[in-house]
Amino acid sequence: MAEIDRSLKLRSFLNEWALVLIVVLLLAAAGVGWWAYQINLEPSVETEQRLTEQWSESTAFSHSAPITNDSLPFAAGERARNRPLYYTALSDRLEGSYRYAYTADSGSVEVTTDTYLLIRGGRIENGNMTETYWELSEPLAADSETIDPGESHRVEFTVDIREVLRTIGTVEQQLDSTEGIVDVRVVSVSELAGEVESDSVETTYRSELPIVVSPSTFRVNDPVTVDETHESFETVEVLAEPSPLSAYGSIIAFGVVVMLLVVVLGLRYSGYTELTDEEQELIEIEQARERFSEWITTGEFPSEREYEQTVLVDSLEGLVDVAIDTNKRVIEDEQLGVSTVLDDTYIYIYIQPDSPARDWLISYADTTIDEFDEYEF
Repeated sequence: MAEIDRSLKLRSFLNEWALVLIVVLLLAAAGVGWWAYQINLEPSVETEQRLTEQWSESTAFSHSAPITNDSLPFAAGERARNRPLYYTALSDRLEGSYRYAYTADSGSVEVTTDTYLLIRGGRIENGNMTETYWELSEPLAADSETIDPGESHRVEFTVDIREVLRTIGTVEQQLDSTEGIVDVRVVSVSELAGEVESDSVETTYRSELPIVVSPSTFRVNDPVTVDETHESFETVEVLAEPSPLSAYGSIIAFGVVVMLLVVVLGLRYSGYTELTDEEQELIEIEQARERFSEWITTGEFPSEREYEQTVLVDSLEGLVDVAIDTNKRVIEDEQLGVSTVLDDTYIYIYIQPDSPARDWLISYADTTIDEFDEYEF
């Protein structure tokens, strides 16, 4: 019985709202269809940055010390290369090389490099000279040449360590002070002019090789060099590929909306949503029962006739009116499909169209409510 009631309610709802649902689904189908069309057949255009040119340049130092005195670890005539520490008892000079190079698909650059020895005294914090008390510089080498991509520009230099120690001693003697830290370094300054990857190049780079000298050793610290990468980009327009979720989701959504539209149209024009008079009355009963639930109590229809007269009421709403007038309650027998109002003399009865005992109960009634109202009491 509950299944029949739900089916009836569904048909009633569709009968009342079918046109509205059809309009809503038509609009939804148009909107979702346009969305699916835009995503799958007319993807949007996005802009992105695309790398068109890339080239790089770098500087580096290498160094060595020729061994002039024999020792157990080192023999005279050997050369110690790129070591962090050298011994002045074995070698009195540092020989080095500065290199500049660049990589590109095309280009031509003129490189002019001046390399000099910088000796200065001052205050150093975190490896940087924060205050300079005195400073000397001595040219070591200079060179200029034009190089192509992949070629190297090199400048060779030599630092006389004993001469550096003598210079530092002379300065401190002349100043009569050893205040501060003495900083020694090889400095290479390269001026570049030319064209790389169709771009004009004109810049200056400074690279440094720090040296810590003492009467017994000289140490080469980490160099300060250049390592640059240059990139050129252009803005291009590309088609934005939709995500699988958007692409397939829009198609599925459109299919679901169209399927619902076809179902609603089929139900309406097949006659499924049309209600018979009896079904319409059952719907009205349900609506009336919801409105007047506070006046209705479930129970059983009396099996024996104990009243002077049975009055047949033609609607549940009319039966509720009787209950209100008589200050009684409506008793509903859900299984039999009958609602009654009982007073001391009369039984007022409303019989649902689907009542299994409808024919017998109509014959059972003495009069209708209209006939009953014509009596004079």
